[in-house]
Amino acid sequence: MNVQELRAALADTDIDPHLYCILEQPDDSQWCLRKQGKVWQTFWFERGAKYHLQRFKDEHAACEYFFNQVTQRAF
Repeated sequence: MNVQELRAALADTDIDPHLYCILEQPDDSQWCLRKQGKVWQTFWFERGAKYHLQRFKDEHAACEYFFNQVTQRAF
């Protein structure tokens, strides 16, 4: 899964898009997927801090993990 496929997969769910951000500046209380240099990061962003931070070397692994986190925790 890449970022484009991730966006499409999340759009097919009933999850509020305000609960996550993909490659954008996060708002408060959002799951985030970001790329810094060659490293992909997923995390929960709240009150200016990153929680549950995970790092990945490739886009596919990061997108799969992000999708699972967002869909499992949104309901």
